[in-house]
Amino acid sequence: MGSAIIKTDFLIIGSGLAGLNAALEAAIYGSVVLITKSKLNTSSSYWAQGGVAAVLNESDSFESHIRDTHQAGRGYCNSEAVDILVKEGSQRIKEMIESGIPFDKNNGKLSLGLEGGHSARRILHADGAATGKAMVDFLITAIRESPKITIIENAFVYDLISEQKRCYGALTYLYKKGETLQIRSNTTILATGGYSGLYSRTTNPHTSTGDGLMLAWNHGAVLKDLEFVQFHPTVFKSKNGNSFLISEALRGEGARLFNTRGERFMEKFPDSELSPRDIVSKEILKQISAQEEEFVYLDVTHLKSEKLRERFPGLISRIEACGIDISRQGIPVAPAAHYCIGGIETDTNGQTCVDSLYACGEVASTGVHGANRLASNSLLECLVFSKRAVEHARKHQNKFKIKQFSTKPFTMSPGFEMPFMVQKQVVTSMLNQYAGIERNHAGLFAALEMINRNLKSAMFLQGNEYYFLRMKDMINSVELIVQAALHRKESRGVHFRTDYPLMNEAEMTPIRFQKDLYHEKQMVS
Repeated sequence: MGSAIIKTDFLIIGSGLAGLNAALEAAIYGSVVLITKSKLNTSSSYWAQGGVAAVLNESDSFESHIRDTHQAGRGYCNSEAVDILVKEGSQRIKEMIESGIPFDKNNGKLSLGLEGGHSARRILHADGAATGKAMVDFLITAIRESPKITIIENAFVYDLISEQKRCYGALTYLYKKGETLQIRSNTTILATGGYSGLYSRTTNPHTSTGDGLMLAWNHGAVLKDLEFVQFHPTVFKSKNGNSFLISEALRGEGARLFNTRGERFMEKFPDSELSPRDIVSKEILKQISAQEEEFVYLDVTHLKSEKLRERFPGLISRIEACGIDISRQGIPVAPAAHYCIGGIETDTNGQTCVDSLYACGEVASTGVHGANRLASNSLLECLVFSKRAVEHARKHQNKFKIKQFSTKPFTMSPGFEMPFMVQKQVVTSMLNQYAGIERNHAGLFAALEMINRNLKSAMFLQGNEYYFLRMKDMINSVELIVQAALHRKESRGVHFRTDYPLMNEAEMTPIRFQKDLYHEKQMVS
């Protein structure tokens, strides 16, 4: 197996909106290597439908957006991070509008939508429900035209290069070439996305398995708030198991939720179908448990079908391709794991506790979302904190003399693919069963028992073997998610414990994990 070494000022790992924006910002100041696990456009950002929230007119205000974010976050948000998100986010969106991103307009003016938890129309969309795709495609075009950015696709980052809690780059395996590549950098930015892909029912691409969290954790970074996994309430439920997101914007336009008995069940809440996602998801789960079918209906029959097709062409086309006549039938939906609030702990500049290592986007935990992310704040977060990470890094970047690092041989054994896939199916089903929308001590403890007795014994290899590393990281990630859920003995936002159904202010302390302390059965206080 061949091996090579390249050097760069900035290494960006991940090609969602945070990674793409970081790469473009970093290219202003130096050379950039942008590396991604799959194709450049394979990311949760690419599939983001809901839109991006920003205060853009006089009828709205920063104070209102900040208040909505705190209310959705159930009092658990980092106030400084929220202020930065809202105020700098408005500026970032104005810059994107000026750069030419084709946000939807009505009679020549930006069309601003309404989504759950927002008290004003401030959601921008592009091509109806293809906002993420439009933003990602726009940035990818600019990236491909930049002479300072080297793009590396289909690459598995299997380790970071670090010494004495300072990051010097990363070690990667190039799938198609069967070669390893050592990338040495002055600054490394993780933008690898979340871990919702570890759940059996998810809106995320298969690549969203928490790789970045484990890369950072293995080198001393702190992981925080892993128990907070947001389920999107309205995900298409098909007979063959295929699923796709049904944008919250449909509810913003007036779509209603009914159970299979024909009862509209969200009317008892003040904001009805536009209640925050944690409330809607829990209520749908309650309805499903009281009926035979594992879905409820999102109904748009009272709305003008042609207007919906014009407003959301791609989404409505996909729904109708599944045999649903939206003018006469309800759309079958059920919740699915969608967004991870927890991640690598950073400050408001994206800096981790490992020198020269930054994180932004869904892989990071700034505290901006609290215990429940407000709809359409995630794409905004990507833009705001990726720029802050680059700006901080370039001001504090100390170019170092490249050292010689010894690396272990990396191998990939195709014969271990099937055992890995079998174990992955066990893990994903277990997470959905015991650490889904509702959790309790008995179920979480059963999950830990399964991990310790069965799954860890299934780690069939040792060393730098591809499937072993993926297996180890997956099991470690799941164990930490379950441990975090066990330790938070309250219900807050997307974390709902049936045995502790109320919020408890005594449980407000963030749950953090750091590898050295965790192996000693301790958590970071």
